[in-house]
Amino acid sequence: MTRHTLKEDAINKAVETLIKKYPSESERISCCVRQAAALWNTRTDGTAAAFRRFCRDNFLTGPELEKLLASFETKLESVNGHFTALLLKLRREVDEDTGPLGAADKLFAAYSPGAHFIEDMFRARLAFLALLNFPVRTLDACLEKGPAWSRDEWARTRLAQRFAHRVPSDINRELAAAYSEAEQYISSYNIFLNKVTGPDGEELFPEGLKLISHWGLRDYLKGLYTNKAGGLKKQRVIQTVMERIITQEIPAKAINSDKHAWDPAANTLDGAKAEREPDTRYEKFLDVFRAHLKQDPYFPAEPTHMDRKFKLGREIPEPEVEAMFAGLLEAREGGEAAALISARLGRPLEPFDIWYDGFKARSGVSQEELDRLVAAKYPNTAAFQKAIPEILAGLGFARDTARFIADRVEVNAARGAGHAWGPGMRTEKARLRTRVPRGGMDYQGFNTAMHELGHCTEQVFSLYKVDHTLLEGVPNTAFTEGFAFVFQDRDLEVLGAGKPDAGKEHLKNLDSFWSAREIAGVALVDMNVWRWLYKNKDAEAADLRQAVAEIAKSVWDRYYAPVFGVKSSPLLGVYSHMINNALYLPDYPLGHIIAFQIEAYFKEHDLAGEMERMCVQGAVTPREWMRGAIGAEISPDPLIRAAALALKAVKPQDAGGKK
Repeated sequence: MTRHTLKEDAINKAVETLIKKYPSESERISCCVRQAAALWNTRTDGTAAAFRRFCRDNFLTGPELEKLLASFETKLESVNGHFTALLLKLRREVDEDTGPLGAADKLFAAYSPGAHFIEDMFRARLAFLALLNFPVRTLDACLEKGPAWSRDEWARTRLAQRFAHRVPSDINRELAAAYSEAEQYISSYNIFLNKVTGPDGEELFPEGLKLISHWGLRDYLKGLYTNKAGGLKKQRVIQTVMERIITQEIPAKAINSDKHAWDPAANTLDGAKAEREPDTRYEKFLDVFRAHLKQDPYFPAEPTHMDRKFKLGREIPEPEVEAMFAGLLEAREGGEAAALISARLGRPLEPFDIWYDGFKARSGVSQEELDRLVAAKYPNTAAFQKAIPEILAGLGFARDTARFIADRVEVNAARGAGHAWGPGMRTEKARLRTRVPRGGMDYQGFNTAMHELGHCTEQVFSLYKVDHTLLEGVPNTAFTEGFAFVFQDRDLEVLGAGKPDAGKEHLKNLDSFWSAREIAGVALVDMNVWRWLYKNKDAEAADLRQAVAEIAKSVWDRYYAPVFGVKSSPLLGVYSHMINNALYLPDYPLGHIIAFQIEAYFKEHDLAGEMERMCVQGAVTPREWMRGAIGAEISPDPLIRAAALALKAVKPQDAGGKK
């Protein structure tokens, strides 16, 4: 990386000139001139003399400074919104289930119209204008001083942080392309379970059952806990399918195909050995990693993707996050919960029991019954779209608020597992995508839709109702996941299939605790894989494949084997987010922790009114947001304490356990 930087004397002259003109602004001048100078390129941006003139002519105070902030806020909302709208149009065919992909669809999806935006802002000197007038605050400064800042000060801080780093547009384009390729690979990775057989060749699954990995496989496995006839056998087969995917031993012709019968235990197709899938899964992972590596030199204070994800993205220090996950996994209540589950199942635990969901209220309702309920109420995305105002009203939102949200959400059938995409500006809509099988929406699609509705409701509130669009959103994705879990947890209420009463509260808390423990281990695998990658930057796909399996086993052996009694399971490595959404997984256990704390607050306060109040805080730091929302720090301790109380109250026979 060739740098054409300003010399120290040129910077000092610019500072001295401005301080003479504005002596009361000396601290801001010294800070802002230096941060602008650090990113000035004398080859492309102008000479040292040009830099001094720029500083002299564009350092602002008083009403002009406030006008500058308002101008950036208005223009950036427009730019962000239009780029988002354009990106959604370019990606529509790969994100939505519009039929077979055309020759150009993947290429359009890989194109990132905003990849050059930051560099354009520097070339137009707009980025320098922001940096010259608004200090870039570090995470430490935000944590220490943020509680005393006004909303305007927070808006200034977030504006300056947008231009704190200058990554060349070609690197941004390469990163966007790597993610697009990974997303297309994952969103099209389906297993036809009706062609998967048991060890004796038995056909176990319904005709036409096509499930995406990992989401569909996991959720179908969870639903089998209510299947008394053959459910355990099917769960074991699905676990083997997952393990073959992790190790890339899955036959290539078993992916996205119903042409061959696959026995995953023997790993044969139509009774014969078959060529395995190449290490495509890990090639896609490496492509994303290598693209992030190219960003590293442009972040001297955060020189790894992990640094940037935790310090800049989550704004929660990595050791603090890891300590929360370890606290969940090391709590003695984990062993007690495992013993309770084993007693309820009437057998020793197996690795796939990390997804045990027998504590849920739906444990007494079969998957088939839930599918019928959904088909009757919401047979397709159009029906769900039409029902959003009624769903929100049922959750306690005022009719006008429910309509306000519903009018700003668009529901589509997803090609992949489902997701939510924020609107970007106040004239656009949030996109809610959920998977809809050929025969119409089923319970899994509805459950996902409720999760995504939680995201979309947050996205609408935190854009349309926030005082500064520079503070749009929540502190990080763990918070929007928290709201998504709150909505998802009310899916049965919306279906009219059951509303948790006081007697079921303990079961619900145990379910939250067990789910958080599961995904905390998955997140630790993700984090440790990235640590391994930075120590092995020249790794090939086969090396990464082996490392993922070994890391997954090591996390399992440390935290799960002592309570499961089973060693060396690689199952924690199955999550597809590792491939197409680098280091996103830690947001899920954080989301569970945050959701539990928020849910506990909602037990004594109104969900609808309080959710809006929380969301309009916007993108302040997680610590500041949580204190403002519920008056407490982010912590797994409330969830662990609730699990401890539940374990004292719940007996194996309660709510469907073995007698």
